Amino acid sequence: MAFIESGRTRRRIGQIAWITAIWTLVGMLDALNTHVLGDSAYLDKTHIYEFRHYLLVSMLSAFISGIVCGVVLLFFLRDRFRTQAFGLSLLINSIVISGLCFAFRTIAYDIFLSVRYQESVLAPQVLEATRDWLSGLYLKNLVLWTIVAFITIIFINVNDKYGPGILAKLLLGRYHRPREEQRIFMFADIRSSTLIAEKLGHIRFFNLLNDFFRLITNPIIDTSGEIYQYVGDEIVISWTMERGLHHANCIRCFYQMQEALQKRAPQLKEKYGLVPEFKVGLHAGMITVGEIGVIKKDIVFSGDVLNTTSRIQNLCNAYNVDILLSKTLLDTLQLPPHDYHPHRVGLIQLRGKKQKVELYTFLKETEEVPIRPPIAST
Repeated sequence: MAFIESGRTRRRIGQIAWITAIWTLVGMLDALNTHVLGDSAYLDKTHIYEFRHYLLVSMLSAFISGIVCGVVLLFFLRDRFRTQAFGLSLLINSIVISGLCFAFRTIAYDIFLSVRYQESVLAPQVLEATRDWLSGLYLKNLVLWTIVAFITIIFINVNDKYGPGILAKLLLGRYHRPREEQRIFMFADIRSSTLIAEKLGHIRFFNLLNDFFRLITNPIIDTSGEIYQYVGDEIVISWTMERGLHHANCIRCFYQMQEALQKRAPQLKEKYGLVPEFKVGLHAGMITVGEIGVIKKDIVFSGDVLNTTSRIQNLCNAYNVDILLSKTLLDTLQLPPHDYHPHRVGLIQLRGKKQKVELYTFLKETEEVPIRPPIAST
């Protein structure tokens, strides 16, 4: 059950469902197109062609191919080639997925002919009919499904570029006009990043950033977070109120990010001589969201809540804690018993803010209350 409850898994299953539905629709349209072009000189149909049979085989094989190819692409291929050049990854994925489409459509048609002729799938009559199909209709299908596989992979990569769910919102025009939303934000950045950059050099530090962001991505997705933007060594994460409050996702995200880094601590230590530590600030409030830009469109959040969250995160060093959040957010959370222990840090005057903000941190049962320094503006 935990497997299904993972935000990452739910997202992938949703994508597989979309792939399967669209591929099944393409299979139906392909059969209809073949039927319309039946008497055309551009289409060489075989002597065994029958529309209703071809429609059934086309849709059924597309449905099965959509499920299997979606699983292979999203659960196996994508993660294995994520660090490769985009062109190489696209080529390999397209070849594999097109090959699977070829195999499933051929097998599906062979099985269908076996049932139709009431013969074994290896019977000469069945194999001959399958061979006729491969030399006729299949040439058109080969081109069609190679294109379909290619476009599917492109869309998945574009969706990764914008973040989960954002591409669909762009296509539907949800943010074409600015709108207001209540959201939760987390600002997270690496501690002592300047010193680390000086120690490692620019190239190795950039590689460390890549590894850091890669390792914390799955915890973000698993807790239904959306990666808003990367700013140097900082990452900004956002949740809708519903998703962020569900099972305290916005807080669990922080601890799962820590766990992900600790699991890879030996590899990071060997590669860079250190394990990066990070701090986060969280706050919630009203923002304005909408599309912005002409040449390069993007979805942008605007509002005081982002500035406040950034300033909250900046106080982590001063109070020697890894996480700080506002009382505004804490009051809306339903924390699981015995999992998280909020501790009041104080009523803080943030730089540029008229109203003081009450801040809290979380402590584990074995942790002591941090020593609070004199409160200063930041």
